[in-house]
Amino acid sequence: MSPAPALTLVVVRCRDLEQSRRFYQAIGLILTAEQHGTGPLHYSSQLGATASDAPSNVRLGVCVTDVRATLESIHAVGGRVEREPTAQVKTAVVRDPDNNPVELSPA
Repeated sequence: MSPAPALTLVVVRCRDLEQSRRFYQAIGLILTAEQHGTGPLHYSSQLGATASDAPSNVRLGVCVTDVRATLESIHAVGGRVEREPTAQVKTAVVRDPDNNPVELSPA
């Protein structure tokens, strides 16, 4: 039996690289600056087993240690919270600088 397909890469295009870097670091991602040859500067991050000017229209989901603390970090860098967690729904939804939704779930 062959192994199931696995997601290994997600590229999120953004209008303002540094604003997006601050946003994703506020979520808790550890970003590494990269530039391949004469290509553009970009950042990468390892999440679990995964290694244009228009928004990419992706939806991301990230498990974080403390959803409320992460929301405070998002607010501190000017991020927008779309949905706060509740007693019934523990996840929150925020918008990155390019308006892509990012769901924050408790770890």
